[in-house]
Amino acid sequence: MHYLLFYEVADDYVARRAPYRNQHLEKAWQASDRGDLVLAGALANPVDGAVLLFSGDSPAVAENFARTDPYVTSGAVKRWYVREWTTVVGQDAATPVEPAGRTTSEVRSAPERGEMIMRMWRGRCAPDKAGDYAQHALQKVFPALQQIEGHRGAYLLRRALPGAIEFVVLTLWDSMAAVSRFAGPEPDRAVVEPEAQAVLASFDKVMTHFEIVHAPEAPGP
Repeated sequence: MHYLLFYEVADDYVARRAPYRNQHLEKAWQASDRGDLVLAGALANPVDGAVLLFSGDSPAVAENFARTDPYVTSGAVKRWYVREWTTVVGQDAATPVEPAGRTTSEVRSAPERGEMIMRMWRGRCAPDKAGDYAQHALQKVFPALQQIEGHRGAYLLRRALPGAIEFVVLTLWDSMAAVSRFAGPEPDRAVVEPEAQAVLASFDKVMTHFEIVHAPEAPGP
């Protein structure tokens, strides 16, 4: 789900935030690296507030940020509040809703579009849970994908973040029709099994799909 954090600021906000700006930005970028903070910035003309967009399972992801933000604790922000935002349109919408007569899967799998599809997903877990997730993906998920018609391979990527491990899963498919054979009638929704959810701290609820425009040729014999 998406959550908006609104800041109502003091009259001398620009001056009062200056000593804490670097601390605030460091905290914000750390939240972004974890996948919690999607976008953030001050309102302009005039600078009389700020809005931060968070992604998470509950409003706590935004509330916990605000409570320890140097802008808040210093008094530069005089009041803050969080609102749940039901996002329904756009590639990263948490609950995508299509108009009648049009579905994302129909548009993307039109017969005349023959490009292969790369499906991308991200998840994050505590460092001590990274082995559990990797084992689940490599021993259960990837072998099951190999049995699906139109599946063409998978990559499991990982990187270390402050206090967390991020995984990126890339799967290759002949078409969006092939993706739908795995994901069902709403292919943009992530398929995350309970066993994976149990070890992940956060994960994408919506998938990102790319048409593969160019790929290296397989090496010859």
